[in-house]
Parts: sequence; C-alpha cells; structure tokens
Amino acid sequence: MLAAIALSAIAAVVLGLRFVDSVLALVASGALVLIAGVAYGTARGTLASRLVLAFVQVGLVALHIQLAQGMLEFHFGVFVTLALLLVYLDWRPIVWAALLFAVHHVLFDRLQAAGLGVYCMTSPDFGRVVIHAVYVVIQTVLEVILAVNMGRTARESLELQRLSAALVRGDQIALDVSHMVVETPGGRALKQALERMHETVATVQEAATSMALACQEIAMGAQDLSVRT
Repeated sequence: MLAAIALSAIAAVVLGLRFVDSVLALVASGALVLIAGVAYGTARGTLASRLVLAFVQVGLVALHIQLAQGMLEFHFGVFVTLALLLVYLDWRPIVWAALLFAVHHVLFDRLQAAGLGVYCMTSPDFGRVVIHAVYVVIQTVLEVILAVNMGRTARESLELQRLSAALVRGDQIALDVSHMVVETPGGRALKQALERMHETVATVQEAATSMALACQEIAMGAQDLSVRT
C-alpha cells in the first residue's frame, strides 16, 4: 500500500506539471503522503492504519481526476484501488474506500454542475456517475466475498502452522496443545486430532507403566521363590 501511495503521489505531481496545476499537486500529494506515513508509523497493522491508508489512496485517485480535469481514463484508478485493497484480506477497507469514492463522485459532480471549479467528469453528468456507481457496487460486493473467504483461509493456514510448530520442542514431540486457542474449522479439527493422540499416548504410557510394575513384582516373586527353593 505504501508503494502504491508513493507511485500515486508521483503520478499526481506529473499530472500537475502536465496540466499546469503543480501547486495543488505538490501540496495535496505531500499532505496525503504525510498522513499515510504518520498512520503507518503510529498504528501499523491495525484497522485504523488500514482505513487511513485506504483514505489516502482514494484521495490520490480523486486528485488525479481533478488534475486531469475529469478525464475518463483516470477513473480506472477507482477499480485499481479497490482491487489493491484485497491485500489486507479484510472487507472493511474495501467498503470504506467504495463509500469514499461514492461520496467523492456525487459531491464533485454536483459541485462541478454548480460551476465551483472542481471535476468529476469532463462535464457534469449525474447519470454517468450512477452508472459508475453500479460498477463500483458490483466490484465491491465481489471483493468483499473474496476478502472474507481469502481471510478465512489465511487465518486457518496460520493456525495450522502454529499448531505444527507447537508439536516440536527441541528433539521431542509434544502432543499436548490444549493451551492453544484456535477458531477456524481446520484449526479445531487438527487440535482435536492432536488431543486424541495425546490421550491415546497417555493411556499407552499408563498401561506400559502398569505392565512394568507387574513384571517387576513377578520378577521379585520369582527371585524370592528361588531363594526359598
């Protein structure tokens, strides 16, 4: 995400120079990059950081559209950004970005229609904004489904790795994983299997101990019988 934000900021500066609005490009992109850096440095790995970085990337795409004076080609950044947010395997940044794009398009289209010098399209057209919104909704719904399924798979894989790592303790195998917390179906299944194996091994150990004691008693009895004989 940081790499995407950096590339988007560079693209904004290039667009500013190309469309003779370098001041807006430099100030806006610099401010957005600063916000991203602060969020990453203070809240890395948290939901807040993800939402802020998504906001920054949405802001840079909106800046591209503004600097290009509403050129339709720069609206592809909307779909690229939504696809990029799948990296988090979390549906919340995706929905957040989609809502931000929706607000931006509707608001800027109406402000453009009012002649306030902002751009959504090359010319205000609420009907085209609605068509864009339909495509955004379709992509967002599909990505939410993908993010939920991919996130569940990733969490399950992580739990299986943790359980596998917990089995090895030095040069020994430890089947007791009752202290580990798992939430996914695969993690629960593996934990239950390991717990059953642990119970079985414990039962075998108890039986072996009992047999050893019995053998020892038999040997002592045989020795005593030999002495008496």
